[in-house]
Amino acid sequence: MLQRIQTLYLSVSIITCVLLLFFPIATYQHDMQGTYKLFLTGMKYMEQPTIINFWATSPMIFLLIGSILLSTASIFTFKKRRLQLLFVNINILFTITLVALIFLFYSDHFFREIVKVQPSYQFGGFIPLISLIFLIMAFRSIRKDESLVRSADRLR
Repeated sequence: MLQRIQTLYLSVSIITCVLLLFFPIATYQHDMQGTYKLFLTGMKYMEQPTIINFWATSPMIFLLIGSILLSTASIFTFKKRRLQLLFVNINILFTITLVALIFLFYSDHFFREIVKVQPSYQFGGFIPLISLIFLIMAFRSIRKDESLVRSADRLR
């Protein structure tokens, strides 16, 4: 049913993923060169046009779009709890990969190659972690519903 608690968790996960499109992930403050901001769609230099284009950060965008689509599909497959669990598991894997890309690859890559300044993580860098927490809570709720249905089937 759509009024289950896991629907709320998955909806919050969708909202946090959409918010990631608007907030910067990291800021690189360089004394001589100015401020660089890493967004999901590229890197911007002092509010100027992007210096790192869409294709450099496209794996993060594709993972985010996949996460949004899987969360939406999970909400509407409420009658098939096993399929819903599968979707949420794949979504958790996508989100963990997104977090690893943000913290291990992209911020380190831009630190070494382009800016040569340590990143200062902004709110956008922690949004996938919030989404991951809500996905885990949704997984636990779906699993609890599945075990409740199985126990009711055993009593019949």
